Amino acid sequence: QCPDVMGLVHTHSTFATAFAALGRPIPVYLTAIADEFGGPIPVGAYAKIGGEEIGEEIVRSIGSSRAILMRNHGVFTVGPDVMSAVKAAVMCEDVARTVYYALQMGQPDVIPAEEVARAHQRYMEKYGQR
Repeated sequence: QCPDVMGLVHTHSTFATAFAALGRPIPVYLTAIADEFGGPIPVGAYAKIGGEEIGEEIVRSIGSSRAILMRNHGVFTVGPDVMSAVKAAVMCEDVARTVYYALQMGQPDVIPAEEVARAHQRYMEKYGQR
């Protein structure tokens, strides 16, 4: 179903998993989120461990993002190879930490969707991230 996905990483990284525990996506408050993920980092519904439910929910909910927070569980990231998925996992935790701290100080502004799309396309083309 996802022929462009050849790498998958699963973590329980502290800050991103805190968002998953709350069932809260990570909005595009930072250019790093726009660049790497091309939109908000979504949250998938709770899925039982041990069967195919988690994989099915990831495919259903991830959209075009390279990361998804699974409610009450943790983080899954994907990429065209393992290193790309690892990079997305590191970036997911990094932006989750920054967003967490920003939310402690106030309410950040969301970057407009058209700017997110422009920044993401530029990042992918100029830096060859995919």
